[in-house]
Amino acid sequence: MRYAVFDIGSNSLKFIVAERRGGRMRLITETSRFTRLAEDLIHTGSLKQDAIERTLSEMSTLRVEAEKLGVKHFCAVATSAVRDSKNRKKFLKAAAAVLGFPVRLISGNEEANIIFEGVSSDPHWAKSSLFIIDIGGGSAEWIQGSGRTVTQRFSLPLGCVRLRERFIHQHPVGSAGVERLRTILHQQLQPALAHCKLEDRLLVGTGGTSSCLAAMEMKLKEFDPQKINHFVLTRRQIGDRIERLKSLSLDQLARVPGLPKKRIDLIIPGAALMYVCMEILGAQNLTVSMRGLRYGVLYRLVHEVDAARAEAQASSARKKTTVTVPSLSFKIVKAA
Repeated sequence: MRYAVFDIGSNSLKFIVAERRGGRMRLITETSRFTRLAEDLIHTGSLKQDAIERTLSEMSTLRVEAEKLGVKHFCAVATSAVRDSKNRKKFLKAAAAVLGFPVRLISGNEEANIIFEGVSSDPHWAKSSLFIIDIGGGSAEWIQGSGRTVTQRFSLPLGCVRLRERFIHQHPVGSAGVERLRTILHQQLQPALAHCKLEDRLLVGTGGTSSCLAAMEMKLKEFDPQKINHFVLTRRQIGDRIERLKSLSLDQLARVPGLPKKRIDLIIPGAALMYVCMEILGAQNLTVSMRGLRYGVLYRLVHEVDAARAEAQASSARKKTTVTVPSLSFKIVKAA
C-alpha cells in the first residue's frame, strides 16, 4: 500500500511517496519544489497571488505523479506561511480543490511535535536523547526528547525567508550586515533558550539550511540525501562558511558548490541562526537529519490508516475489541 505526503512550507513544497511492506516503509520518491509561498508575507500579511499560483501549480503536478504511482492514502499539511496569512482560508480552499482532499493547517507546537516524530523514526537515533533545531522558511522549531517522547518544544517566527526579508537588504551582505543579524538573533534567542540545556543530548539539524551547509562542506555537484543524512557539521565550519559567503554577490553565491540557486539569498540568515543557536547552547557539533516534518506526517498517516482499518474490522465483527496499532519500523529502504 502506498502513501503520499505534501508538506506545504514557506519556501518549498516537499513531497514524499512511500510503500508499506510488512513492518517497513520503502521510499518510492521524494522531492522538494521551491515555491517561496511566503514571499513578501512579512510586509503584506497575505499570500501573494503569484506565490499561491506557483504553489498550486506544483501541487497539481505532484498530485498527478502520486496517481501514476498508485498512491491510495494522502495527507497534506500547511505550516507557518499559511497559518500567519490573512488569506489562509482562500489558499486552503484552493489547495483542497487541486489535491482532492483537505489540507491540515497545523500550529507551531504541533509542527514541532511532528518534526520530532519524523526525526526519531530514524533507527540511527533509536537510543539517543535529541535536541532538534528545524529551520524552515517561515518559522524555526526547537525540540528536546528521547524515544518517542517530547519533553520540551517551542516555535518562533524566525525562518530564513522571514529573516532575509527583514534583515538582508543587499548582497554582498558584508561584515556589518552579518554582525547586525547575529546581534538581533542573540537578543531574540537568548531568553527563549535560557531554559534549554544540551547536556548529553545529540544536537540534530533539519531543514534546508542544515542540508545545504552539509552539501557545501562536501562540495556536492548534485544533491545527495544519502550523503547528507547524518553528516556532522562543526560550529567552526558554520562560522567559517558565513565568513566566506558574506563577501559574495548573488551571482557569486550561485556558483558555490553544493548551494542550490534558489537558496542563495537564504543561506546566510539560516546559517547565522544555526550558528547563534549553537553558540548559546555551547554546542560544538551538529548532525544533519534528512527527515523532518514530512516523515512525521507519513508516520501518523500510516498509523491513522491502520487504526481506521482495525476499527472497521472490529465494527464488522460486531463485538468489542481492543484496537492495537502494530508497531512500524521506519527504516527507509530506497526503491530500486
